[in-house]
Amino acid sequence: MVDGIDLNVFDMTNRRVLITGAAGGIGSAMARNFSAHGATLVLADRNQTSLDELAISVGGNPPCLGYDQSIPAEVEKLAAESGPIDILLNNAGILAMSPLQEQSTEEITQLIAINLTGPILLAKALAKGMIARGRGVIINTASQLAFTGAMDRSVYSTTKAGLVQFTRAAATEWARYGVRVVALAPGPTETPMIKDIIDTPEGRAQRLDKIPWQRFGTAEEMARLALVLASDLSDNVTGHTLIADGGYVAAS
Repeated sequence: MVDGIDLNVFDMTNRRVLITGAAGGIGSAMARNFSAHGATLVLADRNQTSLDELAISVGGNPPCLGYDQSIPAEVEKLAAESGPIDILLNNAGILAMSPLQEQSTEEITQLIAINLTGPILLAKALAKGMIARGRGVIINTASQLAFTGAMDRSVYSTTKAGLVQFTRAAATEWARYGVRVVALAPGPTETPMIKDIIDTPEGRAQRLDKIPWQRFGTAEEMARLALVLASDLSDNVTGHTLIADGGYVAAS
């Protein structure tokens, strides 16, 4: 017991947790964090090699399922192969930065498929079992850009805003069955996804200038917040998006 909080509330023993985008910066941090708290993991990503390396590092021989989130049939196959899931960390996504007028129809379609359609289809497929069992948690990884505009990220921002609205709507629909749906919206986070953007002093300074807290988030911080949202400590939290951006949105 710490400050009135029973730390056993974070015990994930006997919870099966599917993490998509598990080979990425935030996804791999989630895998390490949930594994450390006793969860039984199922790891999914399009990068099979990195996925296998992650499985070795977290231990426990978790299933490693390679799939392409832009293809609905592969999303459905992932849901079927995952087995019963108690917690879905709906984390897979890609970042695309270029002027809208320069993006092809194919690029736009793929971005929407991976960042919005895929997560919705996966949540829908896994919620069926959660509803039947009368319990479950779905955590969608959104972005602070769901709440503010950004140059060269029109479609990306749109997909994340759609995921936030899906979180609200699905939470409303599935609450009666004991299924919570929440979202985590990271701000700029030091992961490989944005490495090229913040690798130069100019790029780093430009983005820090928009963050009142004057630092980037870390993947480990996002993983800890996901654990809090997944735990019974957040039992009365559904339909909510937790923004973790150092004040980026508040200042915009």
